[in-house]
Amino acid sequence: MPEPASPSTEIAHVLFLDLVGYSRESTAGQAKLIGELTRLVSVSPTFAEARGTGGVLPLPTGDGMALLYTGEVTAPARSALELWTPLREAGLRVRMGLHSGLVQRQTDIAGHANVAGEGINTAQRVMDLGEEGHILASDQYASWLGQSETWKPRLRLVGIGRAKHGVLLKVHCLSGDGFGRPEAPPGVRAVRDGEVSMGQDLAILYRRGKQQDEQVMGAIEAHLSALGHRVFVDRHLKIGVEWAKAIEERIRASDAVVAILSDASTGSEMLEYELETALDEHRSRGKPAILPVRLGSSKPLEGSIGAIVNPLNFTVWDDAEDDRRVAAEIASAIAEPLKAPSDERMLEPVGGAVPPDSSFYVEREADAEFLDALGHNESIVLVKGPRQMGKTSMLGRGAKLAREQNWSTALTDFQKVGGSQLASEDAFYRLLAATLARQFKFSYDFESEWLEVFGANMNLDNFVRALAEASDGPIVWFMDEADRLFGIPFASDFFGLIRSWHNSRATESNGPWGKLTVVIAYATEAHLFIQDLNQSPFNVGRQFELCGFTLEQTEDLNGRYGSPLRSGEEVRSLYGLIAGQPFLTRRALDVLARGSTDFARLLSTADRDDGPFGDHLKRILIAASRLPSVADALRNSLSCSSNGESEGLHRLVAAGIFKQGPDGSFGFCCELYRRYLAGHMPVGSMGVAAS
Repeated sequence: MPEPASPSTEIAHVLFLDLVGYSRESTAGQAKLIGELTRLVSVSPTFAEARGTGGVLPLPTGDGMALLYTGEVTAPARSALELWTPLREAGLRVRMGLHSGLVQRQTDIAGHANVAGEGINTAQRVMDLGEEGHILASDQYASWLGQSETWKPRLRLVGIGRAKHGVLLKVHCLSGDGFGRPEAPPGVRAVRDGEVSMGQDLAILYRRGKQQDEQVMGAIEAHLSALGHRVFVDRHLKIGVEWAKAIEERIRASDAVVAILSDASTGSEMLEYELETALDEHRSRGKPAILPVRLGSSKPLEGSIGAIVNPLNFTVWDDAEDDRRVAAEIASAIAEPLKAPSDERMLEPVGGAVPPDSSFYVEREADAEFLDALGHNESIVLVKGPRQMGKTSMLGRGAKLAREQNWSTALTDFQKVGGSQLASEDAFYRLLAATLARQFKFSYDFESEWLEVFGANMNLDNFVRALAEASDGPIVWFMDEADRLFGIPFASDFFGLIRSWHNSRATESNGPWGKLTVVIAYATEAHLFIQDLNQSPFNVGRQFELCGFTLEQTEDLNGRYGSPLRSGEEVRSLYGLIAGQPFLTRRALDVLARGSTDFARLLSTADRDDGPFGDHLKRILIAASRLPSVADALRNSLSCSSNGESEGLHRLVAAGIFKQGPDGSFGFCCELYRRYLAGHMPVGSMGVAAS
């Protein structure tokens, strides 16, 4: 429902036009059809008059257009009749849909006016049910248009159709002498005798004993009932335990509750209890929607009732002339709720590091401890976790903290280091020193100081010592993807050098090493590659291991995306599929929030190459197939063969495909990976489940 202070939300009366057979035309043919349709619409009397006064918004739809009128309810119907003959004479094959509903005005990426909301979506769905020549009207639009004695004879209820996303719509044909088609489209069935209304279960909450509140309640009840909704109002039940139980059951079972709110209602403990019940149920299953109707004022309400309803969209009733409008807004919001202003989100691209200040950054238990270790300028900080688990994002948060402390920072991403640069120890160390000098803005005379006689290790040691000595404050060297170095011949020497800087804090109490913090992010188990852990940094300093999101963190992130998962059950279903894997969680919430798919389709296509996770799944398939030892470990696991520890299993853990439990056993990180890889690497019984 709209917030009345916002001029971008309104009721629109929509005519949706679709060119039948458009997609089968050539590009030139399509352009010609759209051009002719645009010309005919622009000269039609109702459209031209409304455009002159700003009373219509025309929107291109690719294979047609939508005309959104904001004034007279008959305007879309009049436009349809005015266009009927010119369209046929021009050889344009068209079907049309009519509906009145709520829309929000927006501006698209090109800066053009656009709209979103139930008003335009339902108009398109009504039109989609028709064939060439049909002018179909929604039940709501027909109920309004039928108030006119001129239009009532031209409307005929033809039945119920199933539109996009399984939505059931009751539709009417608009037809008469020389226009429209009176027969029902093939996909619309007649309403059966005694068929239950397609409306929803609603409850109206109000302050008992207040005359105005009760009058408004009665008027809204009558209008919503006329639209086919089943409306519950507490009038006759006796006060007592059974009464309280019955009220709560009806509220919890409703699809939506309408709260009539006057200034006097804020002191009603009963109304407060009913709203708290509705809110508790909404948090559990995504329903009922809470739809406030403010009487005569849009000022924020005080107290507990205000805390519940102030963040929500609401509508304002001023007098009896608003009865029909308010009921229509409620019906539109029930069909497809508009997002409250507080729920609007500027979505971010999914993939790669999450910016430190992002509203979508999920703080895990390790975050606070990591920042604490960094804030205390500890010598070595280790961040371990599989691919796409958030290590780089955590390093970004650490860099932000360091900059806020006016410390100097540098980042080395070892994924960016080429193979040729890793072939030579001296070339690699020179590269590190040169990039550090550039990032720290440190001038170093490599020609006179970097001497062959010292060897690569000592040259780098001398460089870092000089860098630390020249710094006025702490310096932090962030190393990302450090396990890229584990397989090179001089890995132990390099990591041993880092360990020596840690040791030097104790042996050179007056030296520069207390200024230096090295942060190392890695995925693979270091003990598989480092010859002597006692001479490496991987068993000193503070270590933090990143895991997937918990169920509670998934619920929290869902809220930040505007709750595209509409119930606790949907959150748990997604979590059961992807087990809180950060990238997959963000990807799922992003496509749902953008409306690219619905939850049922996301689940049904999750393990398909063309599904929402397709690119990610194909990447892990390549990663799992590239090395024979990894592919063998995966096949053995899928076939329930020996699952003993092996390098291949550890590489699967590093890739984020497997995880190792506290008892040392290995299993898939999530059910989605098991299902996808089992389908692409079939080997007998699929006995290994996600753990």
